[in-house]
Amino acid sequence: MAEIRHLATVHDQLRIQLRQTTGKTTQPSAAILDSQSVKTTEKRGRSTATTQGKTVKGRKRFILVDTLGLLIAVVVIEASCPERLGGAAVVFEASEAATEYLSVVWVDQRFIGANFARVVNQLTGAEVEVICRHSAEFEILPKPWIVERTFAWWNSCRRLSKDYEVLPEMSQAMIYGVMTRLMLRRLAKLQEQT
Repeated sequence: MAEIRHLATVHDQLRIQLRQTTGKTTQPSAAILDSQSVKTTEKRGRSTATTQGKTVKGRKRFILVDTLGLLIAVVVIEASCPERLGGAAVVFEASEAATEYLSVVWVDQRFIGANFARVVNQLTGAEVEVICRHSAEFEILPKPWIVERTFAWWNSCRRLSKDYEVLPEMSQAMIYGVMTRLMLRRLAKLQEQT
């Protein structure tokens, strides 16, 4: 577990550096929370989740990202975990990082609940704002697309397209590793441009 903490620390320092390079403050004032159900290999993660009408045998990845789509915290839990419980777990994980500057956390309708909003407020001091769909037709919601883009970045990484790890902690470490690589590439491009 100590190795994951070291990897998360390196990741967080790179996030701060990338935010500064792009002209943002070092710590985010807004964040977006969401989850992704991911299949596991046949021998791993036998729990089942039904997410938005889809039944998935595997795990759920709960993430909190800033407005650039950069990872603040991640928690990987069994797929049967309720959304608000997993959301509270990732906010708790993030509260150990730099969340004292957060003023708002955007979520979708799966995270509606007074208890969830109270937990987020107690852990970070941030208010929860639910982004709702206004019609049954497809529409791009203003903030949740940012976290969906982060999930899309992971799908281009073969190791994260499916959860191959025995331990959820190793899945979290793989996510931190992928995000670290992504941020290093962005920093290198930004430095080439200057």
